[in-house]
Amino acid sequence: MPLPNVAPKVRVRGMILTIGITAITIVGTMAGAGLKSDIETKESLVYCCGDNGANVQQQKKKMIVEPTGEDDLIAALEARRLGLVQARATWEKKAETLRERIESKAKRNIGGESGSGTGTASSGK
Repeated sequence: MPLPNVAPKVRVRGMILTIGITAITIVGTMAGAGLKSDIETKESLVYCCGDNGANVQQQKKKMIVEPTGEDDLIAALEARRLGLVQARATWEKKAETLRERIESKAKRNIGGESGSGTGTASSGK
C-alpha cells in the first residue's frame, strides 16, 4: 500500500527542486547583469576620464547624478575636460614614442641597405 503515498512525495520533491533551481537562476542572472553594468560603467569612465584610482569612483557618482545648477554643471564639465586633457596627453605621448620607433627603424634600415649587396633590409633577420 505504500505506492499511493510515493507519487505525491516525488511530485512535491520535484516541484521544490524546480522552484529552487529557478530561484538560483534568476538571482544569478540579476547579479551577473549588475556586475556587468558596473564593469561597463568603470570601463567607460576609465576610457573617457583616465584611470585615477579612487577618483574614478567620484567621477562615477558625478556622472550618475545630474548637475542641478550652473555651478554644478560647470564643475562637471571642467572635470570632464580634465579627464579628456589627460587622455589626450597619454595618446600624444604614445604617438611620439611610435614616431621615434619608426624613425629609428627607418635609420637602421637605411644604414643596413647601403652595406648589403642584395638590397633587402630584412636579409639579416
